[in-house]
Amino acid sequence: MTSMENLYPTLQRNARRAKLPVSMFDRSQISIWSILKQCIGKELSKITMPIAWNEPVSFLQRFTENVLYSYLIDKADECTDPVMRMQYVAAFAVSSIAGNIDRLSKPFNPLLGETYEFMRDDLPFRYVSEQVSHHPPVSAFTCESKDGGARWRFYGSILPKAKFSVKNMEVNPKGLLTLELKRHREVYTWSSVTCTIHNIVVGRLWFEYHGTMEIINHSNKMKATIHFKPYSWSTKELHKVEGHIIDSHKHKVRGLYGFWTDALYSIDIEQFDAFLKQQKKDAKNAAKYPQEQAGNSASSTDNVDLDEEVPDVDPSHEQLNLPPNSITLWRIIPKLEYADQYYNFSLFTMALNEWTEDEKLRLSLPPTDSRFRPDIRKMEEGDIDVAGQEKNRLEEKQRETRHAMEKRREEWQPRWFRLVKQEATGHEVWVSNEKYWQRNWTNCPDIY
Repeated sequence: MTSMENLYPTLQRNARRAKLPVSMFDRSQISIWSILKQCIGKELSKITMPIAWNEPVSFLQRFTENVLYSYLIDKADECTDPVMRMQYVAAFAVSSIAGNIDRLSKPFNPLLGETYEFMRDDLPFRYVSEQVSHHPPVSAFTCESKDGGARWRFYGSILPKAKFSVKNMEVNPKGLLTLELKRHREVYTWSSVTCTIHNIVVGRLWFEYHGTMEIINHSNKMKATIHFKPYSWSTKELHKVEGHIIDSHKHKVRGLYGFWTDALYSIDIEQFDAFLKQQKKDAKNAAKYPQEQAGNSASSTDNVDLDEEVPDVDPSHEQLNLPPNSITLWRIIPKLEYADQYYNFSLFTMALNEWTEDEKLRLSLPPTDSRFRPDIRKMEEGDIDVAGQEKNRLEEKQRETRHAMEKRREEWQPRWFRLVKQEATGHEVWVSNEKYWQRNWTNCPDIY
């Protein structure tokens, strides 16, 4: 079984390509603000960006990165202690956004009916997603243990909402995420947190996640409350998360601390408060002498009204003086040295759009799979002009299909997901209709 210790060696050993066919385009002459200022008030899916600001993956493919560390779910499943199970579920929830480090490119908006399947022999899960709605844009997914979901299943939907200000863009990924641990008869739910992109007018772009993530175990009423701390000018802290695991009697039983860009730790509750006080003291002392911080990239410009401070986007957290008996729940896979040449993709991401001759012989994919999108494929190969033409063609084809359906008074019906009322929360959620893995592609729509 894949574990924290051997996940990266596994990906390295079985990597079929470590780079994309060509490196990313030079964007230095493109002003993102000249585009975004026309989009205030619009949904994120309706923002038309120059294709050079895209990255060569669909949003369905990019969201697959959220389940890379699914070995943490396996660890949770193996635990007999409910507190330990919650610790690993919390670590999985935090790890799910780790693939977004330095990812300032926009993935391609999925077409209605587009799908994406991911399954590898060396990874312990299988994943499928579908764009189930266009207005509003909703992406549904399900990820399960390779035994057909007999041990666990993780599923949900995402509806990204964007809000603009003069300096920032705030993206709120609305949607409920659910994890079922079958053997323990447990259902966990949570929602992701807000991402704010700074300096969209002038200055260097940077982003942060902030807000509170509440993970609820609906079976025993235990929960984990994790605070994604916003960047603090006074303490210079960035990417920090901290929180607690709270039992059904509302008692704090474990402390959680770390950085979504690095690692998450579990700390004895009696030592946690003292640890946090020391961390805050150390951060304030370091902030008094910012010029002495290694790699400090804080900068300012003459336009102080628009250009916010740029914090150190790659802080070192190796000097944490953790209390004794602390547990490392999760640690991130190291970033590739040349990642900035390839959209800051990880080794895992490099393979998401790969489609080898061997796979074409072995795998039967539906014609709606993101790997078959010509615009993404052409961008990956470096032909940006043809990629832009194909993107426009596909979007026009989608509009024509929608207008034809409206004339016939037909409503779009997703092929692989259905909307149901969730028993644990009472909310309507998208779940698999259990037909995808039967691999009958007879009625798949022609979207490309």
